[in-house]
Amino acid sequence: MNRRLLITIGVLATLVVGAFVFFSVIGFMIDPIVPTDTKIIDILFKNEDYLLGIDGVGGAGIARNESNNYIIGIAVYVEDSMTSVQEILNELGEFKVFIKKISETSEFEKEQMIIRK
Repeated sequence: MNRRLLITIGVLATLVVGAFVFFSVIGFMIDPIVPTDTKIIDILFKNEDYLLGIDGVGGAGIARNESNNYIIGIAVYVEDSMTSVQEILNELGEFKVFIKKISETSEFEKEQMIIRK
């Protein structure tokens, strides 16, 4: 075979392998950007049986700051007479859990629950 052809094939093979390795590494490093509310919804569905299995929990949704409406974590809505609040974890996934009594919850919040009994 021609020496020039062998060198060309070698360079092309090196470039193809290098490109494959480069894009494989980059693919592992890039974490898709997922909105916070979508992350919370996924966490709530993954933990639905756990949360709704606790006596006194009526549902859960996205907790928001009242002054600026920013997402601050997960809201777990409980009955006023609930005595086993300690069964609810302080965090689910990467989000803080806020416990709210159903009697202190607005109709809008009740409609926005992601999971409910």
